[in-house]
Amino acid sequence: MSEESLARELAAARRTHGFMTAHALEHLNDFEGAYRLQESVRAELGATVVGWKLAAPPAAELISAPLFDIGCMASDTVLADTALLRDGVECELALRIDRPLPLGGCTRDDVMAAVGVVMPALELLCSRLPARFASPREHIVADGMGHGAVVLGAPCSDWRPLELDKLRVTLWADDVPVVDKPGGNPFGDPLLAVALLANHLALRGQTLAAGTFVLAGSHTGVHRARPGERLRCVFEGVGQVALNLREAEPPTFKEQNHAGR
Repeated sequence: MSEESLARELAAARRTHGFMTAHALEHLNDFEGAYRLQESVRAELGATVVGWKLAAPPAAELISAPLFDIGCMASDTVLADTALLRDGVECELALRIDRPLPLGGCTRDDVMAAVGVVMPALELLCSRLPARFASPREHIVADGMGHGAVVLGAPCSDWRPLELDKLRVTLWADDVPVVDKPGGNPFGDPLLAVALLANHLALRGQTLAAGTFVLAGSHTGVHRARPGERLRCVFEGVGQVALNLREAEPPTFKEQNHAGR
């Protein structure tokens, strides 16, 4: 299958929250091709890059994916299609870049000076791959690292006195706390994560443009949400973000009839 055809199929799966066909990506075995596909999918969707996400599994190189304007939601959105978070939801900090970062050699201090605001965020995970996150890493990259959407809370501009690697985070499902813990994300320090991403992108001749944000890693792990839940994540000192999941539709009379045959 050509790169153009793969981009069309990936874009269609994103639009419908569907899946790629089983062997569509079997010949994709390098990251260069995977990152090219990310850009081709963006063009196919007619989307604008508004942010980035990253991951660095143990003993493996850092990987990244762009986040698109069409996948951004405001806090307290009512989500009708819960397929968009079929692989779970994570609580993260979104750091908005307000000043240019150096193209290579970026440090934590550079990031400290460049970040304007920090926002609480919920990342919705929705892999389009048949094997989901057990897929080859090149395929995960091509699929935008399983990103479904992001829900952003109000920006916090007075974040510099906070120790972002030690913030207490609480995730509530309805009125029940399912996570309540201090500490950072897998990178330890979200500011360091942004510096690592900036240097990773620089190797490909890309920058973190002013106005974009970075999801700097999960502070809570993955929560498997249920239809009808109200999710609320609170980062102490930063703020909160919420998402309302619509109840599952009851089966129609015709479906009930068919099930009883």
